[in-house]
Amino acid sequence: MEKKRGFWAEQWHKYRRKKTIWGIAFDFIFTALLISMLFPASRKIVSATIIRYSMFQPRETEDLIYLKENDYNWYLVDMNGNRHQFSEFKGQAVFLNLWATWCPPCIAEMPSIQRLYSEYGDKMAFVLASQEEANIIQAFVESKGYTFPIYNLAGGMPDVLSSRSIPASFLISPEGKVIMKKQGAAKWDGKKVKQILDEMIQ
Repeated sequence: MEKKRGFWAEQWHKYRRKKTIWGIAFDFIFTALLISMLFPASRKIVSATIIRYSMFQPRETEDLIYLKENDYNWYLVDMNGNRHQFSEFKGQAVFLNLWATWCPPCIAEMPSIQRLYSEYGDKMAFVLASQEEANIIQAFVESKGYTFPIYNLAGGMPDVLSSRSIPASFLISPEGKVIMKKQGAAKWDGKKVKQILDEMIQ
């Protein structure tokens, strides 16, 4: 037993001599992250946290994309079971986000979306849509304290707004121009996004 203790003490001493304090701290954090990724309960939280600290502001879309009349003819259901046509938001600036509760990148960007909604929610339309069951969505949103409008997708979407991956976000002008189209997590409450919104809704 004493030999084992002596062996590990010697190994720890050698390790400490080779590493700085920051290096040791990094190794411990990295090891803790690896261990936490082994457990499903913590995997989603850890993944979302890592993604959150690596997010950037989205860029403006280079392609000239305008929604046509029939691109507004699709349906959503709110958390109270009321059916809405996307055309209700026509003529407004719209932030459309496709997401799911099981998606770490979706979870990572949601705090920035909430902050954007808190600042601009009374000036434009926010549409966060998921294909999950309403009770799952509602429980998740309430647990996080989010207040932005949540919807279920009711049927298909137009090709111009469809995406093979989530999260997928679209910033649409009152004239129907797709200003931003972003697949993957992004920081939505940055200066660039706010500047564009201020120009659209002035």
